[in-house]
Amino acid sequence: MKITNAQRMSQAVHNQLIAFEATARLGSFRAAADELFVTQGAIAQQVRAMEDKLGIRLFTRLPRGLAPTPVAQEYVNRVRLAMGIIQEATQVLLQSEVENSPCRLTISTTVAFASRWLMPRLVRLAEKHPRISIMIDATDARRPLKGPGSIDMAIRWGAPPFLDTTASFLLPGQGIAVCSPALSGHGSWRRPEDVLNVPLISDTHDNWARWFDFYGLPGARFSGPSFSQTDLALDAAEQGMGIALIPEPLVSPSLKAGTLVMAFADPYPLKTEQGFYVVTAAPIMPDSALGTVVAWLLDEVEASTSAEKGRR
Repeated sequence: MKITNAQRMSQAVHNQLIAFEATARLGSFRAAADELFVTQGAIAQQVRAMEDKLGIRLFTRLPRGLAPTPVAQEYVNRVRLAMGIIQEATQVLLQSEVENSPCRLTISTTVAFASRWLMPRLVRLAEKHPRISIMIDATDARRPLKGPGSIDMAIRWGAPPFLDTTASFLLPGQGIAVCSPALSGHGSWRRPEDVLNVPLISDTHDNWARWFDFYGLPGARFSGPSFSQTDLALDAAEQGMGIALIPEPLVSPSLKAGTLVMAFADPYPLKTEQGFYVVTAAPIMPDSALGTVVAWLLDEVEASTSAEKGRR
């Protein structure tokens, strides 16, 4: 299922409000980022986007942290009221669905992981386990695993420990540089410094700065379009806007389809200890519906890995 521009705009507004409320409540971008399981830069970017859109300054700097401006404090009070109403309505709806379908599970993950890795495989889950119904909550915000409005599990990029949760490794998270086969200059890049004058597509993870550091070019100056979501960065790469540096599991379908190619003859991966993890509130019972879905996810990873080795 293709995610429409209207859906992306709606998701962007939702993410901005979540970032704004958390920053107002916690008093800093860093604290909000820790709670929402994203980077500090991502929170700051969301708040700046809100300020640009509204034409209003939302926060003032204090010696230690941030404080909402008077008009922003009134706004955040109304935002919290609206969020509470939405959360309560969603809980009632989900509870009704659960009562009618005891095997319904809600999985929260990022838009990129949902659209690029998970959704193309869901038809096989339906064929193998037809009594299990899956609801995908595609968002960059961290959804609660306990309490009102909680989800059954999340698939997130990061590294243990995940506090007060149980995390199971799913996929490695190393980044690879990819671009459209039609991008001018493709095929001529041999070393990291060769792409310093090529548009480099960024998302909120700031992968390119870490990549240049890793390959001996600390502080390298580069430019290119930047996006708040990895899925948008991938779209931009497929449209020939530059080179994107994205976790390998998310680009594999596009590499197979030929809409993206490796930017370098040698991979030059961005190695990392982080990866994609299945995160749940408690240890997973193997004979539960949740255990069945997690086992299926691991089977899909194994099948993909075996197929990739076979192609090599």
